[in-house]
Amino acid sequence: DFSRFVNGQKFHQLRKIHLNNSVEDPSYVNEKLGSELFRAVGMPAPRVGHALVELNGRQLGLYVLKEGFTEDFLGRYFKRVDGNLYDTDWGHDVDERMKRLLGRGPDDDQRDLKAVAKAAREPGLSRRWQRLTDVLDIDRFLTFMTLEVMICHRDGYSLARNNFRIYDDPETKKMVFFPHGMDQLFGKSDLPWKPRMAGIVAQSLMETSEGRLRYETRFTTLFTNLFIVDRLTNRVNQIVASLRPYLEKQEFKAVEREAAEVRERIVRREFDLRKQLSQRDPALLDFKEGIASLAGWTKVDEPAGGNMDETTTPEGVRALRIVAGSKTSASWRTTLRLGRGHYRFEGQTRISSVTPLPFGKNQGAGLRVTDKTLKAINFTGSSNWKKLAVEFQVDRVEEDVELVCELRASAGQAWFDKDSLRLAKSSSDQGVHLDHAPDP
Repeated sequence: DFSRFVNGQKFHQLRKIHLNNSVEDPSYVNEKLGSELFRAVGMPAPRVGHALVELNGRQLGLYVLKEGFTEDFLGRYFKRVDGNLYDTDWGHDVDERMKRLLGRGPDDDQRDLKAVAKAAREPGLSRRWQRLTDVLDIDRFLTFMTLEVMICHRDGYSLARNNFRIYDDPETKKMVFFPHGMDQLFGKSDLPWKPRMAGIVAQSLMETSEGRLRYETRFTTLFTNLFIVDRLTNRVNQIVASLRPYLEKQEFKAVEREAAEVRERIVRREFDLRKQLSQRDPALLDFKEGIASLAGWTKVDEPAGGNMDETTTPEGVRALRIVAGSKTSASWRTTLRLGRGHYRFEGQTRISSVTPLPFGKNQGAGLRVTDKTLKAINFTGSSNWKKLAVEFQVDRVEEDVELVCELRASAGQAWFDKDSLRLAKSSSDQGVHLDHAPDP
């Protein structure tokens, strides 16, 4: 902060800078590339460069340099710069007290944040949409949310309630979200284009039909016009080339190797998104008398030294089998679209000589639901067929839910009876009480 002790002092026209040693991004390109993508579509995002840092005569090496969130930064995007600017040092969403970086009036007021939180919690979906448009710059937020998902900013607001800033624009009296901390991008190429959101505002918006429709339209538009592989990979090359004159030969080669991986991640992400966008959304799962059978199981993390297959046991049971290697965390998975309600995922499981791993809370064979199961799995040793079950709640109007038949072990085998694997819906939703659903 160059103006902390001398009011108005600047360094190369900047009041504040942020230096990052890029330990999470040895390519040194993610933050700059991500910021440029946001700015390319008119979103407020800091300018990013690089610096060779020396402290008291000690050479610290290459750093990523970002401009700070100051009035000068705000002035490039807003007519007025006297609004409240919030940081995540304290709270991590609009329903929590956040640190105010800039603004006027009492620091603990934060009525602007409270208004957004109240709008996001409006139970009536049509009223919720209207209330959100009253307090939130919807157009910018849709772009913000879309880009975070598109570039796999998994440590940002939409997916993790982290690394963001919020500005209350006094001109429009609406809140605007900014990206931050984009040093790990494109890391999960198969991230769904309509994932389960973590941020309250993102969750709330996607539960409304208008919000979902506008998000889908914005995503397909930006994917077509912005996510152009040749441009992005060439830009990575340009950023890396700009560092060549300032690095030793071996340092530059290391950066080049990491940048090549970034280019590969960009290519894989574009391929996966194109595939996802070409597919129709799944229909809501059909329940008959509160029960739905399950299909579409796929292998995930097939173990080295083991194997996974669909087999028929000597007693004629069709089963999903996992044979453990020395370090196994393997599963059969299927993804379903479910409506709001309470559910139970259940099925018969048999194990033989299952030895737990020396680490982790989940051990042995079990059933779970991704991001929803809290109870630890601990089914080890040998056992004949045993009914396992896990209950979970879907709070959104519609949600894609991943069901998992898992084995975490260093030895042994597990069988999951395919015909017994099913989903039961609670009596309040389907007329069947979970505790009394008939056995298969």
